[in-house]
Amino acid sequence: MRIGLLILFAFLLSGISAQGGFTKSSKDDDYLVVVNDGIQLNIGVSYLLPSGELKGELSSGAARRDYQINPEGKLGYFVELGFAHFPKWKGIPIKFLRKSRIIDYFDWGLGYKVLAGKEVTTINQFNSANELISTSIGMGEFRNNSFFSRLSAHSLIYFGKKKIDKARKHFIDNAFGFNFDYTLSKGNQVYNNEFVDYALPHRFQNQFNLQFHYSLGIGIRFNRAWMMIPALEMPIIGIYEWNGFDPKINWFSSQYWPILIRVKFIKLFERVPKCGAYGDPSDMKFDKKFRSGNF
Repeated sequence: MRIGLLILFAFLLSGISAQGGFTKSSKDDDYLVVVNDGIQLNIGVSYLLPSGELKGELSSGAARRDYQINPEGKLGYFVELGFAHFPKWKGIPIKFLRKSRIIDYFDWGLGYKVLAGKEVTTINQFNSANELISTSIGMGEFRNNSFFSRLSAHSLIYFGKKKIDKARKHFIDNAFGFNFDYTLSKGNQVYNNEFVDYALPHRFQNQFNLQFHYSLGIGIRFNRAWMMIPALEMPIIGIYEWNGFDPKINWFSSQYWPILIRVKFIKLFERVPKCGAYGDPSDMKFDKKFRSGNF
């Protein structure tokens, strides 16, 4: 895990330095134009939403046993660095939403993710008179550390009256995309304290995981180049390991739905126009569209 964090930290530093860093845009500097590419940074917490409690009976001769299995999600974290691209094509407009389009921008990134959870199994044994004679309780905890890649397509819906230049300051960010996870180190696959009286068979997620996800966020523009988007992301279709479209992951006897709560920062690159103060026509055109929110 420490090695993974060091590698990601080195990647973050190299990515930021390679792009000139997160330099603040000058709101009053009209000589610089905003281009249609930028850098994006995602940080946030992960949570495994558990499936419901499992109950049943186990046959054991004249004696009777019942069980309860209670999964529980735990908080983890993730960090991602990548790029955002605002295409120059007009896209497909959504007329009743005015300036919104089906696809406004794409973004992608590489990151490091931690998913954690636990499961508690309680087994009660009864005699032939249906009297409780013993109870055994076991608990298993896991913490999976993964490298991941993500690609998403976003559509923006603007709202509110406040503006940055001529574009509205606030917007709703809808996105669909794919994430591919490679589990670098898997969590425990046995219960704590050598508990082996399992009620149901255990199943563990594959080391590779491909999912189709959806995210919903609320964005705010700070100036022409900077924006921040808090968002909630969740997988809606599991592709591999195939579980019949189910996006949940398996661990021990339970299933867990990965939820990501993220804050994304986008910094679009700015540069001096190629043709003097009036700039390169394509750059100036994109800058004008970006200011008006019609990018």
